[in-house]
Amino acid sequence: MTAVVRPGDRVAAAVTTGPRRTEVRTLSVPATGPSDGLMVVEAAGMCGSDVSMYAADLPERVMGHENVGVLTNVGEIAAERWGFSDGDRVLLEEYLPCGHCSYCRGGEFRSCLASDTSLNPEAVRFGSTPLSVAPGLWGGYSQVMYVHASAVMHRVPDGVPSTLATLGLPLGNGYQWACLDGRVRPGETVVVLGPGQSGIGGAAAAGLAGARVVVVGRARDRARLEVARELGAEAVFVTGPGGDHDEAAVRSYVADMTGGRLADLVIDAAAGDDETVSLAIDLLAKRGRLILAAASRTALSRFPVWQLSRKQVELRAVRGHSWESVEWALGELASDRLPFELMSSYVGGLADVDHALRATAGEGAEPILHATITPA
Repeated sequence: MTAVVRPGDRVAAAVTTGPRRTEVRTLSVPATGPSDGLMVVEAAGMCGSDVSMYAADLPERVMGHENVGVLTNVGEIAAERWGFSDGDRVLLEEYLPCGHCSYCRGGEFRSCLASDTSLNPEAVRFGSTPLSVAPGLWGGYSQVMYVHASAVMHRVPDGVPSTLATLGLPLGNGYQWACLDGRVRPGETVVVLGPGQSGIGGAAAAGLAGARVVVVGRARDRARLEVARELGAEAVFVTGPGGDHDEAAVRSYVADMTGGRLADLVIDAAAGDDETVSLAIDLLAKRGRLILAAASRTALSRFPVWQLSRKQVELRAVRGHSWESVEWALGELASDRLPFELMSSYVGGLADVDHALRATAGEGAEPILHATITPA
């Protein structure tokens, strides 16, 4: 049954007030019109990108962009545009594209400048737009959130719990990078550097596509690597300080499993820095494909152009997910082919947002792969 939400109702929200500071406040539900609506939030996932945003000195905002809930107060025009109405349970993508630029018309709405906060200071998107930008409730760490006219949404399959459905976006990233951008094929060998949410999603997608998969992480990633193994990785390696293997051991293993050819596809979902890019190229076969999914904010000091050219590597930098990839992810979550519930390692309320963000960043003894906030 659709919740009754009226303009001016007071709802609780976790507001990021400064670098690594959150407080739970009571905010007003905004009025909506024929072209927009509201969503009663059931669950909001916590992305790795939220960690860096939380550490930054930014205006106050309600974070949370992996949002699942029930639509309400949907306007007549919005219902026609979205194909959804009051009472529908949906997963929102973070993007709020314009709908008419060349990127949107070409199906690549994630590149639309109207929602690209890294290039356009006026851009808006769920989970990162400041509280000062009306109507303010832009994020899922709130009992109710505003749903913009340009929202991109997906129907959540019956039987998929909301806490699990929030994985649709990080799993969508992984499928995007491995299968759509990386063009993985059955029988190929794939190496994933970095067992974060999207990296593990990429490993799982590649395995389901018929590839042999190796995942590499650090000592702090041991629990995550075990999840990667449960989701189909043939082998996992712990490298670096406190690790069990050096990078030469990883290369030797990949060489043995491929008869010396090395990997067809490497996804750098770890750091995108000198170390990981160098390792990625070292693990690639000639004419292999390198996906740079991690974005280091510091320039590479020694970009290995010579190694790239000698191996004739196909290099592609990627960001985010497409409509198709999120639909794939929700379908897999409904299929029970793999135990994706292993990725959901923490569920908390609004008062737990600060703790969950810090733990996702690796602070404390509690390892969190994917945290979910349930605001009710």
